[in-house]
Amino acid sequence: MFLCVWLCIPLCFGQTTTLRRDVAPVEDPLLHAEAVRLLERAVMLTVPVWPANEEFANFRVPHPAPGEASEGSIKIGVRTPVNKRWEFTYRKLLPAFHGRFEPADIIRAIVDTTMEGRPARCIDFDTLKGDQQQSGQVCVDADRGFLLSVRQGDETIRQSAYFRFNNASLPGHIERWVANEKLLDIDSSVVVRTDYPPEYFDYPPDAKIDNSCREFHRAFAENTPQPVPKTLSNEAITVRVHGRVGKDGKPAALKALDVARPDFAEEAVRVVSTWTFHPAMCVYEPATQEMDFEVTFKGW
Repeated sequence: MFLCVWLCIPLCFGQTTTLRRDVAPVEDPLLHAEAVRLLERAVMLTVPVWPANEEFANFRVPHPAPGEASEGSIKIGVRTPVNKRWEFTYRKLLPAFHGRFEPADIIRAIVDTTMEGRPARCIDFDTLKGDQQQSGQVCVDADRGFLLSVRQGDETIRQSAYFRFNNASLPGHIERWVANEKLLDIDSSVVVRTDYPPEYFDYPPDAKIDNSCREFHRAFAENTPQPVPKTLSNEAITVRVHGRVGKDGKPAALKALDVARPDFAEEAVRVVSTWTFHPAMCVYEPATQEMDFEVTFKGW
């Protein structure tokens, strides 16, 4: 015990750092503190104590990819934290966006404005990612404190139509945009429910039961080269690709996600298809793992 305390003590001391020359102007500590307060309040207001409940959501995809659905629905029944039933198509959805500022985020300004006719406070910030810098903005309702929108680079999430649930509030409408194109919008509701039929949480007769892995180790990269820059430029485009790493360590079932520059989608998929990984391991046996990959094009 003494050794543990002794080793922990140095972690409490102040650290000396130097300001990066490329970070200008210097961040205002009071501005940073106010930005953190606004965002943490917005998160607190939308984190309810979850009783037994039933959640519904309908969502639409304005421009689905070939072969994908243009709309779907999700229903979640919860009796206890370990007794749940999900019925969904397309993919799982979250009831609200929650975020926080990281040390790599530099608060630039807090601006009073209006959104959809209501007073709002918008936090402008930059995020430093290695040799890259990305602009962003978080807007909260000035009176009620709810999170209204979050923009990170080209991606924006908008939340509105908040409704009361238990001890908090949740957004009844969510939109996701990339650049000026809406990718998804969701209408949702949640109600307290305890009177589920006895058979509601039973496995369907034709269900395929999978057991979770008792000892799982994630796949990790072995050879993941990025595209060679074509010109000297400060511009960088990052494309996310979703897929899986197979038991052989090779990426498969690849699809570019939320591409602000569609002309890079095919090349990003081609690049990831050449990568190699050490496969995920389940009880020391190779296993398949879903994963998101990032390809960065500099000077293209």
